[in-house]
Amino acid sequence: MEAKSTNRKTFQLTENGQLLGELIYESIVSLKAEIKLPNSDIYGIEHIGIFDTSINVTKNGAEIAKLAMNWRGQIEFNFHDGQEFILKAKGFLGNKFVLENKNEEKLIQFDPQLNWNKLNYNYDITFDNKPQTILLVLLGVYAANYFMASMSGAMA
Repeated sequence: MEAKSTNRKTFQLTENGQLLGELIYESIVSLKAEIKLPNSDIYGIEHIGIFDTSINVTKNGAEIAKLAMNWRGQIEFNFHDGQEFILKAKGFLGNKFVLENKNEEKLIQFDPQLNWNKLNYNYDITFDNKPQTILLVLLGVYAANYFMASMSGAMA
């Protein structure tokens, strides 16, 4: 599975050439985005709070999840149905990201690949068991982008 940046605002998630969903930012300087799935589901992503450390995920205007960076520099995913996940930077200088469940079991790994020509990232995405929802994978891409932007000072 891979997430490729088609321009500086859009990431397309594909597997074996089949489009599984898109992450589309409002603009190249905005953290506001939406996730579009092939079944016509659309999810909104918007930062809240003074320091933009909390992120709401909505569907049809109703909040379904919240993402937040914790004091350890990890991004916590809390869904309203009780599911909890955490995205952790791993490797040398945080050059890969791992999404774990609340039992600290590795579910998905995101390996960013910098495209120097376009100055954007693509992601190779690996997992032992295929994720149950594409929404979770695309939120992982969003969270990895958010992490890299916040660590580079791009959000200032």
